[in-house]
Amino acid sequence: MSEPPHADVQLRFACTEHSVGGQKGAVMYLRISEDRARKARPRKRRRASLLASHLEVRTFNVGHGEAVLVTFDNGRAWLMDCGSNSVPRNERLGNHIIDYLGVNGVVLDTIVASHPHFDHAGAIETILGSASPNVASPVTIYRTDIREWISSSGWRQRYADAVAARGAGVDEILLLSAHREVTISDHASAHIYVGARDGVYTSLFVHLRYRESRLLFTGDAYCGYEVELLNAFGSADFRADVLKITHHGSSSGTAATIVNEVRPGLAIASTGDHGGHRLERDTLDRLGGRPGPRAIFETVVDGDIILRTDGMSYGGGILYEAEFESPGRFAESLGGEILRLAYVDSTRTVSDHPNCV
Repeated sequence: MSEPPHADVQLRFACTEHSVGGQKGAVMYLRISEDRARKARPRKRRRASLLASHLEVRTFNVGHGEAVLVTFDNGRAWLMDCGSNSVPRNERLGNHIIDYLGVNGVVLDTIVASHPHFDHAGAIETILGSASPNVASPVTIYRTDIREWISSSGWRQRYADAVAARGAGVDEILLLSAHREVTISDHASAHIYVGARDGVYTSLFVHLRYRESRLLFTGDAYCGYEVELLNAFGSADFRADVLKITHHGSSSGTAATIVNEVRPGLAIASTGDHGGHRLERDTLDRLGGRPGPRAIFETVVDGDIILRTDGMSYGGGILYEAEFESPGRFAESLGGEILRLAYVDSTRTVSDHPNCV
């Protein structure tokens, strides 16, 4: 008997409704292939193998901001942005990350500060100020080489002061119209790339490869900039199983051209209930809508979103385990809300961005 269409997405909704009620650790398995996610039922041996050696991507529910921790099979980690929407919350978020690393025995090797927005990079100064052995020395920071990072006051100045105070304990690498290939472990590598200036939205993109799996992280970017990067670096550095939706789902990003090149089976957005942090209706439509062939998760509905993969083939795709913790490890102290999908869908906005269609 053939599988009903989009059965995986229907399963996703059921899992989300349970998590809204406060249940932590709801889990599903997905077979991710080009443009599609299907539910999977791996055998016990395969599940055990996945858990024994895997890549983990944890998108925290930080309210109005973004923080994604990527942990590799060698016990090292990369932090893809780290920020919320106030100074006290950013200090708490930085300390939460440090505590999380310690509890889980993980060492933070690298921080990718995709662009100079407070809600993406405001917590980094707290991490740099830590003497924790779980922050590498030196810890590597990749950021864009643009003037918007420079200020004589406010959080950007505090960030610069934290870098200076750490001295040899930090290696800050600045990129503009450039790229870096980075070997992370025996099974993992990353291509970090950035285009020419697009103001504060000049974001670093990270194409992460773990065995056969591919994931794309995109900061905050406008559609024109996304297409510029595609033209500069080519389809191979966009194709991915998992897309981190740019700019919290704003319709000014996630161009239809990009979706057609990435062809993700799964997409994730760091979202909140305020303007500028919503997954907008037209962005959702460009991703295929709901229900649709792709699995689409967002933190304001799902809480912390944890993906694990062994990067190995499974039934014509790549096997992923998706787990949801609601409201999220740090949500209460950071103002991270959990809202029902029906409400979020009913309040989605639509904006007109001709460059995106």
